[in-house]
Amino acid sequence: MKLFLKIFFWTSITFIGVCVLLALLGLILPIELINDKIENLYLGIRFFGLPLAIIFTLTGTIKKKHDLGTILGTVFTTIAVSFISFLIMIFVFFGSVCGWLTDDILFESKTNTSITIEARHYDCGATDTQRPKIKTYKVIKLSKYFIWSTKVDTNKIDKREWTRVNTETR
Repeated sequence: MKLFLKIFFWTSITFIGVCVLLALLGLILPIELINDKIENLYLGIRFFGLPLAIIFTLTGTIKKKHDLGTILGTVFTTIAVSFISFLIMIFVFFGSVCGWLTDDILFESKTNTSITIEARHYDCGATDTQRPKIKTYKVIKLSKYFIWSTKVDTNKIDKREWTRVNTETR
């Protein structure tokens, strides 16, 4: 039983660490998920998983040697932290309705067709009342799930390395 509780505790700690690491990497790196299904699955796992993982850390923080006051304090503090993380995840979830959408593929790399230059706009769906902010991005398809997108100025690219995509035939 002790081994099971230790495994459960360390799995919870690892899950919390991975959630925090992925959130930080998402802020630092220009990596995006390719489609909404995958992003919604990821957000759903974080939305419900993070508060539960925080509560599950009780399997390693409560000890038999602790008195009742320490145990109750640990339980209430853990539940409070879990509730706060749930509230934060609600704000994160609602903040994720906005994102960059591709309007048009302008150029394609001559050496690698998974690298494109795209006209994209920032959209917040029904909550967005402003005109779209259109920007040009170099998009590298890393896998079937992830892209790496960075802003690019099409006036400064070497046109010999790119093929203009004819959008009228698409």
